[in-house]
Amino acid sequence: MNKKNLLKTIRLAKQTLKDEKFLGYTDIIFSAPKIKKSNKTNAPEPEIPAVPLKETPVPVFKGAKAKKLSEIEAVVKTCRLCRLGDSRIKAVFGEGNPDSKIMFVGEGPGYDEDRQGRPFIGRAGQLLTKIIESIGLKREDVFIANIVKCHPMIDPKNPDLRGNDRPPSKEEMACCMPFLLAQIDIIKPKVIVTLGNSSTSTLLETTETISKIRGKFHTFHKTPLMPTYHPSALLRNPALKIDVWNDMKLLKKELGL
Repeated sequence: MNKKNLLKTIRLAKQTLKDEKFLGYTDIIFSAPKIKKSNKTNAPEPEIPAVPLKETPVPVFKGAKAKKLSEIEAVVKTCRLCRLGDSRIKAVFGEGNPDSKIMFVGEGPGYDEDRQGRPFIGRAGQLLTKIIESIGLKREDVFIANIVKCHPMIDPKNPDLRGNDRPPSKEEMACCMPFLLAQIDIIKPKVIVTLGNSSTSTLLETTETISKIRGKFHTFHKTPLMPTYHPSALLRNPALKIDVWNDMKLLKKELGL
């Protein structure tokens, strides 16, 4: 192999390892041992341990933008425009750098977020943090928000029930949209990244699914918008990670990261 081909192979290997790291693979497997199947069918399935909730300090920012955002947050905390305000534990306004070039917009708070009043701090949030780090940034470098600011529950009478999440209704999203639009107007991000169907369909006013419209930039109020899968979808189907990684590479190119 000549030097030119060798360098090309090394570059390809480095990129492949980087992609593999993003996908969550930490080992290089050369061959898989054959496992003899057991005839026993009554053996209990091993329990998958719950991922511990990683508590991190809330980033504090100062300046005119931060002040404006805090004023809107105060309104959100007392909001009762829709029924979500009656069942929430804590409103989740959003957090991050008011001067960020990137704004991530999800669907709505879940069980963990409802208790801490912070966006994306459960298992999906931990994965989102890794996605942010994959493009060379830290969580506190970006701004993270949701379409709705309160936890949509299947059974609002049982807020302590796990797996009680549901997508927000159109009415609920319509009530919260002025808050999100105000956040976008204050932050003025260079790019908006929508996570999942709800935030994407709402901002782009489309009925197309995320699988059909991701992979390219769209426009929201003259701002480039990149739709991608919600981190919770990656937890259910890890094969989608490669699509998100490809979306993040487009995002890096757009911002020159």
